[in-house]
Amino acid sequence: MSVEMQVDVHGIPELRSKLDRLDQNMREYVDEALDFEVQAMQTRAQSLAPKRTGYLASTIFAQRVDEWAFKLGARAPYAVFVELGTRFMQARRFLSRALELGMLGLVQHVNRAIRDAIREAST
Repeated sequence: MSVEMQVDVHGIPELRSKLDRLDQNMREYVDEALDFEVQAMQTRAQSLAPKRTGYLASTIFAQRVDEWAFKLGARAPYAVFVELGTRFMQARRFLSRALELGMLGLVQHVNRAIRDAIREAST
């Protein structure tokens, strides 16, 4: 005895088209969200950096490393000592604090971007 079934699914090309649009829209929306929030983190780190001459704050950078990755840092040779402290000087966490303060906003912004992309792709 054998059993055969045939299933016809209608709308596959439309579904594939919507999924393709979702992928492209999501990448664009998430990229915009990441760029915005990473720049905000850079600005926050610059404001948190201790300022005697302003050189340390002027060397703070935010850089995209990959599609969903970024780097926040400072190029001043003494930045690591200010951030982590030494046995003679207490840490003045300006980079890690900027990341901590910015992560919630980053996650919320990316979530909103994904929701917007899904909404736009489904119309």
